[in-house]
Amino acid sequence: MAINKNNTNVVVIFAKKPELGKVKTRIAKETSNEFAYGFSKACFSDLLHKINSSKYYNIIVATDSLGDLRWFQDNFSLDGIVIENSDDLNQSEKFDIVFDTLLNDYGYEKSILIPMDIPFINEEDIIAAFARLDNYKFVHGPEVNGGVYLIGIKQAFAKGIFDNIRWSTSHSYSDLVGNCGKDNTYSLKLKNDLNLPGDILSLHDDIRHGCPVLYEFLKDKEYFVSVRGKYVDFDDLSICIPVVVNIIERNNNNEVEVLLQTRYKPSIDSENSGKLEVPSGLIDKNEPAYDAAIRETKEETGINCEILSDFKDAQFHSSDNKKIVSYRPMCCLQQLIGDRSYIATVFISQYINGELKENLDETRNPKWYKIDELKGLTKNSRDDFFGLSLAALEKYLDYRKI
Repeated sequence: MAINKNNTNVVVIFAKKPELGKVKTRIAKETSNEFAYGFSKACFSDLLHKINSSKYYNIIVATDSLGDLRWFQDNFSLDGIVIENSDDLNQSEKFDIVFDTLLNDYGYEKSILIPMDIPFINEEDIIAAFARLDNYKFVHGPEVNGGVYLIGIKQAFAKGIFDNIRWSTSHSYSDLVGNCGKDNTYSLKLKNDLNLPGDILSLHDDIRHGCPVLYEFLKDKEYFVSVRGKYVDFDDLSICIPVVVNIIERNNNNEVEVLLQTRYKPSIDSENSGKLEVPSGLIDKNEPAYDAAIRETKEETGINCEILSDFKDAQFHSSDNKKIVSYRPMCCLQQLIGDRSYIATVFISQYINGELKENLDETRNPKWYKIDELKGLTKNSRDDFFGLSLAALEKYLDYRKI
């Protein structure tokens, strides 16, 4: 596809059309695909706003398909190139094609490649990188985690500098500089990337000052909570965190069984990852707790269940355009010391249908346990349980008088 070339310098954004489940996957694991999708679009909008005003360079995108390119043209008026047969190519081969096309085929004197999801790059960074290419063959930008946020090359480009680079690892930048030659490369200042939810929290000041679209997105999603002008992690707040806990029963050959799974959240709760638990999770805004219990169970285990009527029996109360729901759970739990400051609403549910499956982002090994097995585990293997689930199961066994 032809590019409107009216400059000697070009910035190419290595980009894919944002799609659910295919962007910011590490952030999606601890939030949701919908959150990661909106997050990715917000990052790109901030990046484009900060680099799109210069007359010093052209901006294009490099995409894997004509459909993706048309999306960027329709939504952001960006020209670009399509990497043919991209499904058969690795990242190094794609970079070879991009730089060969721009420097050798189109005749740009200098080309800089950046990703679409780092919103901290600005026009000054780009112009400074182009200026360094007057005296160096290459200019590259290192990420704090060892990755690469910018690759700059001037004519003439020869394939090979991307061979055997361990992309998406802590070795990416050192591998790239090793291939290009340290004396031939100018290293830019370190920059942070936003790969994990923890990065969002630790870089909230940078986001607030420099990324207005992303900042508003995160505020809208209540990821940042204002406390006296500061933006903090939920764990730093002096409030309880509301969650639901759902104990699911089924009848198997006239014997009651209860569902347990293995907790797996190593990046946000490494201490409790690997412990037994029952389905549980946060309550969404304006979501009845009993609906949250059903939703979390479906998301974590794949099965459908129904809250026992004794613990739903919801009544709605309305006045002055306000709506309140009342219900009676099996019990409530509150974490006083240790772990997060949870306050939990606990339900008992009946299995309806569906096959058990792991949610690899949060859990492992869902399994039905007979009551005698459950009693033995809660009595003799207490340290194997996530604390909130253990307390819920003890109340459950007492409630059933088992």
